[in-house]
Amino acid sequence: MTSTREIVHGLLRFDGEQLLIQWRTSRATDRLGAEIRTDRALDAVREVLLPLSALAEAKVRWLWRPWPPGSYLVLTAADLRAFENVAGEGGLRLQHPAELAIRLHGTARVAAREFAGEVELALAEQALQAAEGATQISGDATSEAQRTGVQRSR
Repeated sequence: MTSTREIVHGLLRFDGEQLLIQWRTSRATDRLGAEIRTDRALDAVREVLLPLSALAEAKVRWLWRPWPPGSYLVLTAADLRAFENVAGEGGLRLQHPAELAIRLHGTARVAAREFAGEVELALAEQALQAAEGATQISGDATSEAQRTGVQRSR
């Protein structure tokens, strides 16, 4: 009989413009038969750097799946390709290709809420800057049309 346990340890770091995701998987395989032995393996550290524009939201949620239920930090991608390097070959298994759900334990919930708040604030600032830029471009086109006497059709 063979039994395998995988544990993934990771780190998230956000600098306001980019999100760094690092993780390492440790694996213990117990073999029971003519002899009893445990083989241990530790994968190399993997990392992915995502620009803020690749994220749509960050929330702390209570999820019923995977079992057992608990609190998770859920990062939602703005594009399905955002987590491709995280979930690709040799990567993590994701329940949904646009969501990276990280199980939280104990006091990590407080830090995760703060982390999610920082990401959400940066996303809101990015959206505001984009809206202000669009308004400014639209305003510039209108003032140029007025200056030259050209009327825009709507």
